[in-house]
Amino acid sequence: MLVATSMVLVAVPASGAAPIIVPATVTASNWTVAPNVSSSLDLSQQGVSCVTSTFCMAVGALNEADPSTALPAAQMWDGSGWTSVTVQQPANPGSHLDAVSCVSATWCVAVGQTDVTNSTNQTLIEQWDGSRFSVVAATSPSNQSYLDGVSCLNTSFCMAVGASTNTSSLFAQWNGSSWSFTTSGAPLGESIPNLTAVSCGRTVNCMAVGYINNPGISGQAALAYHWDGSAWEGTLPSNLPAPINDNIFRSVSCVGPFDCTAAGYAYNSNGAGFAAEVPLVETWKDVKWSAPATLPPVPHVGLGLDGISCFSETSCTAVGNNYLAANGSTYDTAALTWDGQTWAMASTPNDSNLPNTSYFNGVDCLTDWACMAVGNASNGSTLSAFAAWAPIARSGYRFVASDGGVFNYGSGAPFLGSNGAMPWPFPVVGMATSPAGDGYYLVSSDGGIFAFGSATNYGSIGVIPGLQPLNKPIVGMAVTADGGGYWLVASDGGVFAFGDAQFLGSAGAIVLNKPIVGMAATPNGLGYYLVASDGGIFTYGNATFAGSMGGRPLNKPVVGMAVPVTGGYYLVASDGGIFSFPTGSSGPPFFGSTGAIVLNKPVVGMTVTAEGTGYYLGAADGGIFSFPEGPAGPTFYGSRGGQPLNSPIVGVSG
Repeated sequence: MLVATSMVLVAVPASGAAPIIVPATVTASNWTVAPNVSSSLDLSQQGVSCVTSTFCMAVGALNEADPSTALPAAQMWDGSGWTSVTVQQPANPGSHLDAVSCVSATWCVAVGQTDVTNSTNQTLIEQWDGSRFSVVAATSPSNQSYLDGVSCLNTSFCMAVGASTNTSSLFAQWNGSSWSFTTSGAPLGESIPNLTAVSCGRTVNCMAVGYINNPGISGQAALAYHWDGSAWEGTLPSNLPAPINDNIFRSVSCVGPFDCTAAGYAYNSNGAGFAAEVPLVETWKDVKWSAPATLPPVPHVGLGLDGISCFSETSCTAVGNNYLAANGSTYDTAALTWDGQTWAMASTPNDSNLPNTSYFNGVDCLTDWACMAVGNASNGSTLSAFAAWAPIARSGYRFVASDGGVFNYGSGAPFLGSNGAMPWPFPVVGMATSPAGDGYYLVSSDGGIFAFGSATNYGSIGVIPGLQPLNKPIVGMAVTADGGGYWLVASDGGVFAFGDAQFLGSAGAIVLNKPIVGMAATPNGLGYYLVASDGGIFTYGNATFAGSMGGRPLNKPVVGMAVPVTGGYYLVASDGGIFSFPTGSSGPPFFGSTGAIVLNKPVVGMTVTAEGTGYYLGAADGGIFSFPEGPAGPTFYGSRGGQPLNSPIVGVSG
């Protein structure tokens, strides 16, 4: 069976126009403590980067309470808890890591500083190879420099920022083989710049933020630099709240070439203390900064933001801490969420062993899973790592018909286009949603790909008939965890990989008892499952076989499968019967089925909710069934059941 890894024919909507991206509205809610490493360690967590639901990396330091003896440290999230990983120690103590950016489970960059003497320090850069962090040889521009933020788009492009000699902003760029450093004076004459974070939406668009100290003025002023692909240009946002010298940007997140959101805090430098601190959020769009966002009232005496993560124009989460006392002696975690209309306070947990001493330093949100926030709790002399996560609540689902018509329900599943009015000689057989929910693919039986919204066409098999015939028709597809590729599967088990999707094997050369009817990727995208109509399961990559219905009697054939973020998998039959594997308490929970219900039309597929707490079944007439039923189950937003359709529904997607 042919393995396709490059584009043969790009199937696009008849208009040929670029699709309009309409971001999905999603919210990080229901924060839960993420089991952490031993609380007996004096351990800080300063930054975090997540690639999948089963891989996040957090960095910080051991012995953080005594900066002269601090040692860089890192912890890895595996989907159920955090464990410490090996970090190469610099020659000198007094070193720490402040930020990390990962592009895969085997490639991350962490940055910080290492002390050279008691009065001088240099930049520290370490790289993760899947098993340990190693120091990267990089020449600092001076013996008084550090890096506080890093953003990597791939293994060939990273930007890191900080400061040098207390007089210049510091920028470091990774080109795939080495780091290069440049410096830039701050926009004000006698300013002392400090860059704390950077985010790159493209290789020609990065935003770095921080603040300046100016000997001629009291307080601090928020600072930003923009990278246009060739140079950094510094600006002082002009719309800051008065007095403008009492504002700090601590973090930034970019979701596109001209859309970045910075978070920090405003305060009063006249001695009012922590009680005068309020959160600050501004958006840079269309090459200019907006007025500060309207934020909810501070719930206690003060609130500051230290981290922000956005993955669409309508979904951001910012984290930090509430000050419970005006002198800053007690505090707890804080989080704000943006839904495209308003910022709202979220309820967050705190370290139960050290009440009133918890705070968040950083956050990273995965579009198809959750937001992970990391920080610390303190007993006054030592720090304990503290982390929490909140699932992404995406509301809605979509149907696709065999003529390419798309029907959407719920605000989190916007309509982005369809093939309903486009003549195509092959029927559409399925659809798959991009991780953020702001794009989707339709696939036809000849392997033609139709991309809408943010979904990118990385290639297809659909060609002029006879030029590249398929042994068997395509029956389904799955998207990679980062949205940068996809797999197609044919009824004989042949697999075709496009974009960054890895070909990990197929059943194309196997004599099958029954045809393949669908596929699903593992949560981290490093493997996939194929399912046959008899319920047989075929696993590739890190997909783990947990059981099947192969060889067992079925009332109706299996028509599809779904993999929840919590692991395991579901199979669904055309009568709506549900089979979960592994069986028992270790497997995904059974929430209900239509196996005993007389259906108007057969079930054609299923989709699980983003947090894995329920699922929807879709029927050929557009009927929808949500489980578990009742208030605890996923919301019913509507269906096509009982309404006329030009062609039958063939798939359902979240």
